[in-house]
Amino acid sequence: MYTIKPLSPELATTFTEYLENLDFGEPHWSSCFCRFYHTDFSAEQWSKRTGAQNRLEAIEQIKAGKMKGYLAFDGEKCIGWCNANNASEYIRLHQYIENMIKGKKIGCVICFVIHQEYRNQGVARLLLKQAVDDFKSQGFEAVLALPVEASDEPEKLYRGTVNMYKELGFKEIERHDTVSVMWLEF
Repeated sequence: MYTIKPLSPELATTFTEYLENLDFGEPHWSSCFCRFYHTDFSAEQWSKRTGAQNRLEAIEQIKAGKMKGYLAFDGEKCIGWCNANNASEYIRLHQYIENMIKGKKIGCVICFVIHQEYRNQGVARLLLKQAVDDFKSQGFEAVLALPVEASDEPEKLYRGTVNMYKELGFKEIERHDTVSVMWLEF
């Protein structure tokens, strides 16, 4: 069985080493360190950022308690990551979600990175369940997710699948092209 642990300052290096050592198939993803949604850089500014800058910023934000999420382990081996936090921390999404969160305490799950050898084994579902359970116990009012339908491009499923959210009781409240807006009210 796998173990799920919340991201903590003690696990910051485990997190960055896990992401550094994966083959993403998409070169620009390997330098993200899950900072993209936490910023409001223009496309040009973002493209000029280096992996070293994003790695350092991720470590700083983890230690400051601003970057949150969950790591999955098989024994001592890190096998997965889920970026889950207060929706207000995802600056890049503000213009799209502000009308939904309206100053409420809303959780958001935005990104999964599962080791290639562990995909399609339920790791993302375990990470999601832990995030939802913790959001509920921490007094959040609801959880938001934005999965992308991309059956012909599995690498774009990094936001999870509609089905995995529905299994936990999320409802689709909006749809924008290939993006489903999923919502779980507590």
